[in-house]
Amino acid sequence: MADRKLSPTSYLVLSLVARTGPCTPFDIKKQVDRSIGFFWSFPHSQIYAEPERLVEEGLLSGYQETTGRRRRIYTITDAGRTELEDWLTTGQDKRTHELRDSGLLKLYFGSLSSPDDVVEVAAGEKQAHQKRLDRYLAAHDSLSGDPASDSNELLVLEFGIRYEALSVEFWGEIEQRRAAVQPTASTGNTPPTSSATARMRRRSPAE
Repeated sequence: MADRKLSPTSYLVLSLVARTGPCTPFDIKKQVDRSIGFFWSFPHSQIYAEPERLVEEGLLSGYQETTGRRRRIYTITDAGRTELEDWLTTGQDKRTHELRDSGLLKLYFGSLSSPDDVVEVAAGEKQAHQKRLDRYLAAHDSLSGDPASDSNELLVLEFGIRYEALSVEFWGEIEQRRAAVQPTASTGNTPPTSSATARMRRRSPAE
């Protein structure tokens, strides 16, 4: 395998072109939006730029339509299939194991706010995860009844269902536990105030 600097986006594009056949960057974007985008997010600009970069690497080939909308069409090359096979059979790459969750980040620094603020964050996170869970369950019902559906896609969807269900349970527990926290008795140290109260105080005229 040649020493190429390929990103996860590179392999995502290679995989979709290999599975779908000749397609445009817009076709790739549509597939990402309804599937992979739920668990691997990145700027859409990368989807439009990456195919041409892979052409330069010899992993995709591209041609321009001579009629109609004159779209740029991409197909995978033999070298691209070899690169893709090597990636698919390689173990976990530590550099691509990421979890970026703003809710967890706010919870981690929750001691800088009040229990009420944490309750508000937890309630919002629980609601957001519940919405995604409902969407995943509906998608699973639809795909599981389709004989042409990809069983591997269903497995990834099942992971998403378990993750969202666990997240709903987790944030529900945080909401209850922090709601039960009583205000700290005065000990000379002023406990953190809620962000809403702090904003109101800043806006109030000086006495």
